[in-house]
Amino acid sequence: MNKLTPSVAEGFSLISMAPNSTSASFVDFDHSILTAWGTSAAQLLTWSHAWKLFLLVVVLLNLKAFPLVYHLRILNGVRFVLRSQRHKPDIQPDQLFQPLVMSSRACQMEVDALGHKSNSTYFTDVDVARAHLISTVFGKGIDRIRGDTSPNLLTKRPRSNFTVALGAVSCTFRREIMPYEKYDMWTRVLSWDEKWLYVVTHFVSKGAQIEPKSISLYPRQQQKLPQDGHHNVNDDPFYAQQPYSPEKQLRSAKSPVVASALSKVVFKNGRITIPPHEMLKACDLLPVIGPADGGDEKQQSQSGGSSSETARLAEAIEAERQQGLRQAALLAGQIELDQEFHSDVALGRHYDGLGIEGVVATLAQLFKLSSYQLI
Repeated sequence: MNKLTPSVAEGFSLISMAPNSTSASFVDFDHSILTAWGTSAAQLLTWSHAWKLFLLVVVLLNLKAFPLVYHLRILNGVRFVLRSQRHKPDIQPDQLFQPLVMSSRACQMEVDALGHKSNSTYFTDVDVARAHLISTVFGKGIDRIRGDTSPNLLTKRPRSNFTVALGAVSCTFRREIMPYEKYDMWTRVLSWDEKWLYVVTHFVSKGAQIEPKSISLYPRQQQKLPQDGHHNVNDDPFYAQQPYSPEKQLRSAKSPVVASALSKVVFKNGRITIPPHEMLKACDLLPVIGPADGGDEKQQSQSGGSSSETARLAEAIEAERQQGLRQAALLAGQIELDQEFHSDVALGRHYDGLGIEGVVATLAQLFKLSSYQLI
């Protein structure tokens, strides 16, 4: 009979016979292997290691809400302004109103007292989604307007003062997003007027399994789309080749859209306002209609075809802009809200409850330990 290997023999040695008994004790708890394992486990499960492990888990599960992560998310979107990071080829006029889709998840630190994603955290996601869209769609025009921004120590040439400022944002909520629920943000250009660009962001539940019908900007992503993906077809001829139109779902009782945010932004170069149509021209996104004899061939090539096709595309873009402008009418007039401000009489001031005194006073009042009110 072959001898047992040392490891197997050592394992069998864990089983021992109890003294003065015919029954076997299944495990020898005084064995050196179990003693070593127990010592290692005790060292790992000390309080100093336990709270560090707990803190690591909390950070990993809530990384999205920690300081400076928001800034990194914004920079991740702004980097598409750089020539080296921009997509090739450039966005064409027929892609102007197509949405850009991003995914995110509601972490525990975004959950409010009611157990769902806090209303205020939607605007943080909207900031990130809007930064990605504007940098992607207007990256070429921003690069042209900014020009050479490299520092020159000899001439002390100032950097460009170009910026994109947020004028207003509003959000409509349809249903809640639960903790750690995954969702998509569909962001696109809605319309523009003489000063403001209007951007809409739809929060779409990932559980609805809504996927784009097609991907026009990144061919590699088109190959990864499921062949039987769920989507809704928009009957608008202009959107016949577009991915998915969340606006049509807003009218449905079973809409996958859980919230919709509308933003208005303005392009600035210092104190000078750059009209949106000038930005669109700088990005070659507004078709240029040539003269009756055919116009400039270079302009026609940039606009994507013959003068008849250019005119048709220009009319479609203008029709979509006017339709979006009617939807953005409420936010467009929001600038008049400052006229409703008056400071004649106020109810008073309240302390916000911060600091040791505020926390102690608030808890004492809530638990009826003290009637002292910190105002």
